[in-house]
Amino acid sequence: MLVSRLKEVYEFIDKNSDLFLEEFREFIRKPGISTENTGIEETVSWLIAKMKENGIENVQAFETQRHPVILGIVEKTAKRTLLVYGHYDVQPPGDRKDWKVDPFAAEVVDGCIIGRGTCDMKNNLMASVHAVKALVECRKSVPIDLVFLFEGEEEIGSPNLKPFIEKHKDELSACDSILCGDGGGENKTGQALLVFGLKGALSMEISARSILGVEIHSSFAGITDNPAWRLIAALRCLREDDRIVVPHFYDGVKEPSLKEKIKYGLARISLTKKKLEEAFELKIKEDMTVSEALLEVFYKPTLNINGLSSGYTVKGSTKTIVPNIAWARIDARLVPGQDSSAVFENIKKHLMSKGFNDVHFEKQIELPAYRIEPDEKIAHVCSEATKKIVNSKTMTIPIMPGSGAMAWLPHILGKPMAFAGSGVSYMAHRPNEFITEEQYLKGIKLFATIYNDYAS
Repeated sequence: MLVSRLKEVYEFIDKNSDLFLEEFREFIRKPGISTENTGIEETVSWLIAKMKENGIENVQAFETQRHPVILGIVEKTAKRTLLVYGHYDVQPPGDRKDWKVDPFAAEVVDGCIIGRGTCDMKNNLMASVHAVKALVECRKSVPIDLVFLFEGEEEIGSPNLKPFIEKHKDELSACDSILCGDGGGENKTGQALLVFGLKGALSMEISARSILGVEIHSSFAGITDNPAWRLIAALRCLREDDRIVVPHFYDGVKEPSLKEKIKYGLARISLTKKKLEEAFELKIKEDMTVSEALLEVFYKPTLNINGLSSGYTVKGSTKTIVPNIAWARIDARLVPGQDSSAVFENIKKHLMSKGFNDVHFEKQIELPAYRIEPDEKIAHVCSEATKKIVNSKTMTIPIMPGSGAMAWLPHILGKPMAFAGSGVSYMAHRPNEFITEEQYLKGIKLFATIYNDYAS
């Protein structure tokens, strides 16, 4: 019934598909690479102009210590206000030899628009804007008030998003709910993703240094300490048999109840291990069942080594030394109920209790976990709209294994945040990232449907 009520809106989107698709491709051609500070100013100027052209009249850019935050407001004093989060920055393309086409040309190949940002997340950002135009053209107005918050630092950890939210808390708190377009789409098996949360993150660097302050010849390795061995010994104290042994690490972690397992489809697993591996695009441990894998990825925290470095590392060459320094970058993905600051302090205390007082710790990134109940109005609206517009076949994700600074929005504003989007979720950050033209148009219809249904 709701679909029929939006028939003219969907028909408008289809009739104007060339315009919408070309404008989206134009957006892809603006690089906006936050890590390299490339094309940010051009991207911001273009986006502000297009937001205004598509019916968002009140648009303003706020400077931060690095890249601007854009706020756009559609205000008609409606009963409900929805805050829409997105980010306009993208990852660097990497080695361009791995791309079939120029990553910033937005070429169309067999109905697919190929380019950096086509699925993370210029697609859903632009679709959320195009949905305003579609509703205004067909209905003369949008049925809810909208606040668009678009940042340009998500791909570098969003260092300035939390301070911005805190500074503008009073005006942002006027929203009733939050919609995050960075978390939807379809997996490789074609299922639409229904996302209800995301894990928190704690990133740190652990290092060990030589007391001498310089590297020395390895002929003296028997009589002096090697910081590389020292660091390896410290890291080995963190895990035993695939379990994290840091005291209090699992404080706050809760196993899902049977009722919750049933709600999220985890009590009765219909997926085979092969299908799950295809959906996740990875190889699951041989001794791990499908049920164990799903519980692990959705409900349990991790402690992972991202990188290790020490001494001479040129492949195929030799330099016999005792290195001066060794360091490891570590990240923990945390679930709701865990405190990232407490986890960091407990790791430090644990290693010091094992005698590693000489090891240095540096906290780098700290993001909270977040989760919304599926029966919350905005979550229900997003789920139903996704099933209607994106794909009736769905995969439910109670908590995304990834993290994002957008979680500060519900934590600081005290408002529920739901997730929705269209596109090829598994291609994020990869060479030849793409979205089909059909998926992009579905994205516009999806956001128009959410705006409409949330107002009802």
